Amino acid sequence: MDLAREGDAVELDLEDPQLEEKLVNELKAQGVFDQFRKDCLSDVDTKPAYQNLRVRVDKSVSSYLSKTTWRPTLNKNQLRNQLRKYIQEMSGVEAGVDRIVDQIVNPKLN
Repeated sequence: MDLAREGDAVELDLEDPQLEEKLVNELKAQGVFDQFRKDCLSDVDTKPAYQNLRVRVDKSVSSYLSKTTWRPTLNKNQLRNQLRKYIQEMSGVEAGVDRIVDQIVNPKLN
């Protein structure tokens, strides 16, 4: 799929079940996706929503790990998966991510 370049008209089949994938692949091929990601990542650590969420997650991780007894036979992969699940189930994480998107991504789309 070769999307139109600067001012060229193109017709997209909105019923195409692969349209989203094709668009993303085209954006990646043009370098737009990488530049967008780079711009977002350069801004993220300056925003309050990210800073607040990071502090909450850091504290929760420390608390979770402080309750874990280290032993040589500890299955690190299992512990990592349990910790990931614990963080995902924390209240407010999804809302915090939404605020980050609102502060970082949405302004770049407008």
